[in-house]
Amino acid sequence: MTDVREVLLGPSYFYHRHIIEQSKTWTVSQIKDYQAARVSRLHKRYGTELTQKEDYQRSLRNYTRWNVVPLTHTVRTGGTSGQPLRFKADTFARRQKERAYLFDIWSHVGYKPHDLRLVYRGNVRRKLLHFDYLENAWILSPSATKEDQLGTLRHWLLRLPPFFLHVYPSSLYSFVDLVSERVFRQLPVRGILAGSEHFAAGERVRFESEFGIQVSHWYGHSEYAVLAFNCRKCDGFHFYPTYGQVELVPTELDRMQRIIATSFNRIGTQFCRYDTGDLAIPARAASCVDEFPRVGAVAGRFQESFIDSAGRKRGLGPYLFGIHGPFWDDVRDLQFVQDRAGHLQVRLVTTARADRRRLEYILEKRLTTVKLDFAYVSEIKRNENGKRQYFIDASQVDLIAEPAPSEVRRST
Repeated sequence: MTDVREVLLGPSYFYHRHIIEQSKTWTVSQIKDYQAARVSRLHKRYGTELTQKEDYQRSLRNYTRWNVVPLTHTVRTGGTSGQPLRFKADTFARRQKERAYLFDIWSHVGYKPHDLRLVYRGNVRRKLLHFDYLENAWILSPSATKEDQLGTLRHWLLRLPPFFLHVYPSSLYSFVDLVSERVFRQLPVRGILAGSEHFAAGERVRFESEFGIQVSHWYGHSEYAVLAFNCRKCDGFHFYPTYGQVELVPTELDRMQRIIATSFNRIGTQFCRYDTGDLAIPARAASCVDEFPRVGAVAGRFQESFIDSAGRKRGLGPYLFGIHGPFWDDVRDLQFVQDRAGHLQVRLVTTARADRRRLEYILEKRLTTVKLDFAYVSEIKRNENGKRQYFIDASQVDLIAEPAPSEVRRST
């Protein structure tokens, strides 16, 4: 069965799996030579100036190659650092390439293609559970985990064969709380696959020590330009040199550097010297066994969590960052504020044409464990590194502007 699934991954998967293994034996000089040949072509085509999200919003066609159906399709980013970006991605090779690198990252905790996974991320469905045959993965819907279903869920989990738990860092402890620590310790979890967000300082190590389960963690972004894995030897992040090129540009913030990405994708939008908006902390001088380019840490968005109506702590990530559809076309900015358990105020900056009822409906369908109040405001302040601060607790409400009472609408 696994062999059939692996064959269906396609030729790009096998090509990248081969080149990943090759690159692990390269010297720093060989890595530079490999990247220089590809970057020089992109510089000739697009120039050497730093590019921003706005450059691709204004002139997407100028940065896109082979943009014909069915070779490419439109992708939307999640919008974590401003208005989401729409760009063109390779329909066939992108997913195959992505799988080769993710499988390699997951192999650090013993994963093999296509081992069984339980996914507790942004996959919101009406049903509590859904099985994806090609992925060999059970999808657990965060919005369907109601109190009256938890007994059934725990009983079902205890009968599962050994599996890998695929989560956001912010939803890992939420999952433990959901099923109860007693039940979680009985589950045959072979490893944790946690990406798309950052762990709080020391949290990954604390979890591994507390539960005796290893965590595979990585950094990537929706534009598919660079990808890095969290190294278990030095605890830094190593960037795959065959996936894309990373540059680190100084900032005015103490010890922070901007992550600049150049993608090696041949079809679709090509990001050249693209300012990702993410920040990194430089790696310490001591070298690591791995020669891949690396940073000490990635300082992007941090974990946010809220308390639902049952008093449970839930990560915001599974409910919010899984939205990649037209929702983001009309949402310029948003923020969640909690002043008491079971209630969230959603602050929204929308376009003039936005169907506010539709936006509210989408969020209400995802966040079913809390009552929502919607407040429409003209601006939401950012934190020091320019990222959205998605969640604010009652002790921090002075950091944001209060909306006019006429702009507040309560959910029913």
